[in-house]
Amino acid sequence: MHQRPVGPIRWERHSKPGGGDRWLVRLEPRDARTFHRLVVPLVPRIERSLGPASYAARAAIDGRLQPWPAARSAWRCAVRRSIVEPRSSVVIVSDVRDCYPSVGERALETVGCSGELGSFLRALAEAGVRGLPIGPDPSAILANGVLAHVDHAAAAAGCRPIRWVDDVVFAAAGRRPAIRAFDAWRRGLAELGLEPHDGKTQMFTDVGEALFAIGTSGGSGVRHGDHGIIPEP
Repeated sequence: MHQRPVGPIRWERHSKPGGGDRWLVRLEPRDARTFHRLVVPLVPRIERSLGPASYAARAAIDGRLQPWPAARSAWRCAVRRSIVEPRSSVVIVSDVRDCYPSVGERALETVGCSGELGSFLRALAEAGVRGLPIGPDPSAILANGVLAHVDHAAAAAGCRPIRWVDDVVFAAAGRRPAIRAFDAWRRGLAELGLEPHDGKTQMFTDVGEALFAIGTSGGSGVRHGDHGIIPEP
């Protein structure tokens, strides 16, 4: 089936909490409906692939995303619990460099991307959109499925990352298991044409410093998100 060209795309610039700009893509209503229709059949498979430590962009069977505030709170609790109970001695935080724009056909094969969906995304590329458009919910669903594949690689190495979109936290009992899991995660990304953001990758051997940096220190007097490596959405 030949994919018609997509309609005009509206770009919206938003400031990132940590600095810099994020350009959101607003599709024409007809294109937004097409994107949703093509991704909804993949939702059951993607949701089954997600582990218990993936909190963002969880989708209902009809493709609607669950509200993020409760999910964000659950993610924060999970991060704090993994670091404090039992007390982890090493924490690594990272995220995926240029995540959505870097998701290409090789990565989308892991979620069973259909030919029609691939054609639609190529039409978006012809209109100037790299990879997955930032903004539409179907992009979040697809990215979640792609990154679940990488979660499994890290889990097989002994430490499942606690993930919010493409932000990850590894909490382990020692330096060696933490690095082993992170290296497996890095290799898993590379297999899909993705890579960690080295500038946002840090290792902590002090629990308090890790909690402060991530922004989950709770009762320590630091507000959630203050000076966090992983800022609010």
